[in-house]
Amino acid sequence: MRTPGKPLTPAELSALEHAFASDPGSDAYRPLTEAYLAAGRFMEAMVVCKKGVKAHPDDPAAKVLLARVYAEQGKDRKALEELGAVLAAFPTFAAANQLAGVLHLRLGEREAGEAALRRAADAAPNDPEIRALLEKHGVGPAAPAAPAAPPRPAAPAAAAGGPPVAPRVAAPGQRPPAPPPVTAQAPAAAPRERSEEVPLPTPPPARASGAAYAQQLAEKYGTQTFQIPHARQQPKRAGRGPIVATVALAAALAVALGGWALYSKARKERIEAIDRLLRETRELVDRDAYAAYGEAAAKLQEILKRDRDALAGHAFLAYVDAIRWAEHGDGDAVRDEAMRHVDAARKLGRHSHLVAAEAYLRASSGDAAGAKQALDAVLGGEDGSQSPFLLAVLGAVQLRAGDLDAARDALTRAQKANPGDARTAWLLAEQFRRRGEGYELQASGYYDYALRIQKEHLPSILGKALVVLGRGQLDEAARAAALVLAPQAGASKPQQALAHAVRAGVLAAHGKAAEAASEEQAAAKLDPASPEIPWLVGQRKQRAGDAAGAVEAFQRAVSLDDRRVSLYADLVRAQLAQEGGAQRALETLKRAVARVGESPRLALLLGDAYRAAGDADLARGQYEKAIALGKPFPDARVALARLHRDRNNVPGALVELTQAIDEYGQGGAGGAAAAYVEMADVERARGARAEVVADLYRKALDKDPASCEALWGAGKLEHDANKLADAKTKLGTYAKLCPRGPHAAEAARLAGGN
Repeated sequence: MRTPGKPLTPAELSALEHAFASDPGSDAYRPLTEAYLAAGRFMEAMVVCKKGVKAHPDDPAAKVLLARVYAEQGKDRKALEELGAVLAAFPTFAAANQLAGVLHLRLGEREAGEAALRRAADAAPNDPEIRALLEKHGVGPAAPAAPAAPPRPAAPAAAAGGPPVAPRVAAPGQRPPAPPPVTAQAPAAAPRERSEEVPLPTPPPARASGAAYAQQLAEKYGTQTFQIPHARQQPKRAGRGPIVATVALAAALAVALGGWALYSKARKERIEAIDRLLRETRELVDRDAYAAYGEAAAKLQEILKRDRDALAGHAFLAYVDAIRWAEHGDGDAVRDEAMRHVDAARKLGRHSHLVAAEAYLRASSGDAAGAKQALDAVLGGEDGSQSPFLLAVLGAVQLRAGDLDAARDALTRAQKANPGDARTAWLLAEQFRRRGEGYELQASGYYDYALRIQKEHLPSILGKALVVLGRGQLDEAARAAALVLAPQAGASKPQQALAHAVRAGVLAAHGKAAEAASEEQAAAKLDPASPEIPWLVGQRKQRAGDAAGAVEAFQRAVSLDDRRVSLYADLVRAQLAQEGGAQRALETLKRAVARVGESPRLALLLGDAYRAAGDADLARGQYEKAIALGKPFPDARVALARLHRDRNNVPGALVELTQAIDEYGQGGAGGAAAAYVEMADVERARGARAEVVADLYRKALDKDPASCEALWGAGKLEHDANKLADAKTKLGTYAKLCPRGPHAAEAARLAGGN
């Protein structure tokens, strides 16, 4: 549905842009929107038209034009939403009815489309375009209403709770009477489909319940070994033997039946024991705790002692061992045991925990691509397509590989399908934390959510500690570290190491350098292969202004995990903080692309490095590449807006920021807050009124109440406007949440009334 018409020349378009920029509240938005539509520049058309709608809230034509912008992009439903709002207030508005009719017909909704076109024709009977549409789609005048049918005699109804009334059978040669109308109070049940096959005989009730119990166990725990086989009855033989033989046979039969009864009882007890152990195992695994995984492993060994061919026993034990090796630092013997149980489970059948175990083993051995491919093969199939457990495993693998956006998408789907899983919530929090500044609120929210599910979930306690440590909330970080290091917590060595590193950060912030170094040495000794420990050291040194020390620490972290994109991001930021570090940052990122492959986040970082090096054209190319790879990638649009602002391209910056906010949507609170702050800076730079800038800061705080930039910007504006009560609240919050911020001292002074 492209807008016809010849695109304007650059000079004509520039004149329209100048007219709109000079007076955004005038009608200049309309020809500029039309020009952008004709040129296929839909995002610019949308931004300009939305400003026109805001400036002319009572003009239905503005909203119809916005609906056209959506329709040009194929967003027919969104266009119809806009038109619905117009027609609710102006039901006879011809242009709205005309466009609604075309869109309904395009969507295959002929009845609604014809009705809308008829309303348009009634409102503007001489409009040639509407008449042409009526003729094109064969829409004539509305047909007169059919006369009402005479009421049909009511069929006899069954008494409430009584048997149904049998229908009357027509006499031969007569047509059967029409069925009585079905009332809303008594909907007719759909008839069951009849089978032409001979039905199977129904087993006796006791036997049926036993079979159902065995089948229930088999389906629940993924193994057919729990099914109780039924003894086949032998046909009786007719014969005449002496009474002694009959008595002997009866005695033998009694002994045999007694033995069978004892065997059946023992087998039933074994099955019930396995059932109990599996239930207890699942509860332990759901806790996602190192000590609980150890208990689960012991119970699974008990299951396999009772039944060495239990698929669920092998699959769960492979999964538990894989987690213990990959995340909790248990040795290669545990990994080897996991692989043995993987091999055993493969011979018995399919199981979700078998797939998960193989994925974790592959990913932790450096084959994240192979792990993802194996998971995709299962999740793409019919059996696993709805598995929130395997979706969470996929998200964990993508997180480990540094693909934060793919991890977020998979984990969000898993969390929606299984909102009571603490591990999924923790993984979601982790991917937000690794995004860095601007995403702390979302990370904290998911850590808190995981802790509501599992009060003592140590991975979430440690993750939250890292967030508050980065914000300078030292007491809370110290309490978390002490909780993890308490003997009763049962933390694994990597968890203890991370807690020591958090404690080191707290001590360093208090000026206790020697004690901090001792804690960092303890952390490195407990988990020498963890990239998190040198990463934390790098964070500490960067906060202290030691850029060279930060670069060294981040390089060590990258050497331990050279596929994690977030580590490269921190290394590049530290390099850019050094004088002349832009070139080194570019070299680092080129090596990262060669190692990890193309990714939207690496392209964004390359754009930042080129911008720091003063090459705006290459920076823009990388930002646009990041947007194309991300589909969408609003972080790159915010970066591109900053580049436009550097070059005094205010309209270009506003277009990118508006699109970024749309793309962040409901899920990108931290990023959307940064976009609103950037938009406030753009408006301030071009001399916008203080009310406009303040409103943008308010929107940023709606998205992220802990946004340091928005708290400072809004508080300072209110202080300058003599709104001291509101200003003190925001500036005091800034001083508390952002003690390392560039305005911390001034905010504390202003909040104190000095």
